[in-house]
Amino acid sequence: MVDQEIRWKKLTRDRIAELVEHDPVLLLPIGAIEQHGPHLPVDTDANSVSTVAERAAGALGPESCLVLPTIHWGLSPYWLPFAGTISLRPETILALMRDIGASVAQHGFRRMIILNGHGGNAGIIAVAATQMAELGIRAMSISYWSLLGDALHRLTPRDYGHIGHAGQTETSIQLHLQPEHVDPGWASITDWADLGRLAEGLATPGAYSPPLPKVEAPNGIYGDVTAASDQLGAEIVKMAADHLTGLIRQFRDQEVESR
Repeated sequence: MVDQEIRWKKLTRDRIAELVEHDPVLLLPIGAIEQHGPHLPVDTDANSVSTVAERAAGALGPESCLVLPTIHWGLSPYWLPFAGTISLRPETILALMRDIGASVAQHGFRRMIILNGHGGNAGIIAVAATQMAELGIRAMSISYWSLLGDALHRLTPRDYGHIGHAGQTETSIQLHLQPEHVDPGWASITDWADLGRLAEGLATPGAYSPPLPKVEAPNGIYGDVTAASDQLGAEIVKMAADHLTGLIRQFRDQEVESR
């Protein structure tokens, strides 16, 4: 039986060396360990992005795509006033990604997609993808919710088409992925920031403004948590994984300079 394992951490050295010959795309998920309201676990972002990556790679097989171990920590300084948050400095994240890139390049891998699960990382992963070129790796970066495009507006109207933070979108995803770790009182939470009144500042494509939780969301929640459902979470995760699968196929077809 052919080994269809797509998780780098579960493969032997010989299997990884064998797969290099097929020129697979490497997925590098990065999330965050940070507060997500009083009801969600602090690994929410890392859990979401890891799942999307593994489901997409699993649909393609290891000769097409492998998932590198998830970077669990991200840039989360604005959540440090809340217990549980661990934030890395931007230069630490960039150095870590570069070292990972240098390692896989040494083995002969040439393609990488950095898949993001935390809004604060978006700028950093764009720089990291650019730096990969110095290592001979063709790379791109994208946040998993960006894969959904306008569909997110249809799916999460109470979050106004945004990923939010521990609101309708993220709570739905965790109800689907790890309901046993969601506080059972989530549906009765009333203290959350309405993304509708903040949407104007988020309306310009490509614009990013870090959250100001003390002013905007003292309970650490952006979005209507009460509108969440496990069914919605399942649909979001499936759609993101399906779209990522298509992106990986396109990325594999792109030319890469030989070294």
